[in-house]
Order: sequence, then C-alpha cells, then structure tokens
Amino acid sequence: MLNRGMKLLQRSVLSLSCVMSITACATATAESTPVRTAMVERVIVQFKTTPAAPSQAVAELAQRHQLGMAFDRELGGGFYIADLSPPLTASKLQPYLAKIALDPTVASIEADLVMQTMPSQ
Repeated sequence: MLNRGMKLLQRSVLSLSCVMSITACATATAESTPVRTAMVERVIVQFKTTPAAPSQAVAELAQRHQLGMAFDRELGGGFYIADLSPPLTASKLQPYLAKIALDPTVASIEADLVMQTMPSQ
C-alpha cells in the first residue's frame, strides 16, 4: 500500500513538473519572439481631377510632401497605386497621409493594406 502511494506521488510530481516546464517554455518563447510590424509598401491616391500624366502627378505630390513615392499603376475609377520607397510602418506613414489628404489636388489617399477575409457565422 505504501509502495502504491509513493508511485502515485511520483507520478503527480512528474506531471506537475512537466506542466511547469511547458508553461516556462511557452512564456520564454512568447517573450523572446519580437513583434513584427507590418510595413506599408504602397498607397492608393485619388486626385480631384484626372491627371493627364498620372506618373508626373504622383511625382509632384511626392516632391511637395517629401515622401519617397513613385507611380506604379492605375487601379481604375480614378485611383492610382504608388510605391513607397522605403516602406514605412503605418504609424510613421499616418502623419504623411494626413498632410497629403489636405493637398488641394488630392481627393483621397490611403495605405494599400492587405485585407484578409474572416468567416462569418
């Protein structure tokens, strides 16, 4: 009977030890894994009037607001994709977007973010 109690105690201690080790590993991994910040590589621009040369209009806009931005392609409906060089984090890009949105030639500007669909119930 004493032998059976010892085995049960040993198994309990071993189980508790395993749980604590797994918890410690998971915590260490979570703490040591750096948080990756998504970089914005493109913006979507819409001008108030359709430019004759969109690449020139984007270049002039970039120069006025001192932002590394170059025309990539027309998206359609008066929207244009411009590449950022270098890519910026959303928090660093936001002040630029707010300033450019006030430009008299710009109807709208926003970061071109990757959207992911989520299932609905």
